[in-house]
Amino acid sequence: MPKAEVLLAGLGGQGVQFAGDILARACTSAGMQVSVLPSYGAEARGTLIRTEVVISDQQIVYPGVLDPDIFVAFSQEAYDHFLPLLGPETVVFYDSASVLPVAEGHSARQYAIPAIESATEIGSDKAANMVMLGAVASASELVPREALKQILAQGSGRRTEISIKALERGMELAQQRMAG
Repeated sequence: MPKAEVLLAGLGGQGVQFAGDILARACTSAGMQVSVLPSYGAEARGTLIRTEVVISDQQIVYPGVLDPDIFVAFSQEAYDHFLPLLGPETVVFYDSASVLPVAEGHSARQYAIPAIESATEIGSDKAANMVMLGAVASASELVPREALKQILAQGSGRRTEISIKALERGMELAQQRMAG
């Protein structure tokens, strides 16, 4: 796999950092080179945060995201802040409950994922980050799906079960959105 750059952004408390960490750990377990750069303000909860994940099958020279292949927006603030910085080839996933997308002016392919709604149906709105991560995994060849599930399965209890279900739901949603 050639180098891929993923930018995840939202508000502190939405699980952006956790989603980036799970993606990175799964890629590492699948034998890839990975760099993760979290960025957040002094008061992380409720403020704009991001996680940059660079994935490659070769040594990573620069650890940050320069030209994202995939952008995941968990909030309107993140979407509005980063969308103007994206290239036309970037694939954008956004939570349809939190983001009102730009109708014109940007040529990026954009996909609405009902992450909060789906996570709530599964049993916890806090699993919206795993729904989004599942969508990213399904829509790209960044990481084997089983590697993500194995990383999540290292936990235990109800939260782990919900996270795995949310991941699977996100994979289904991306397949539906991208096929249509």
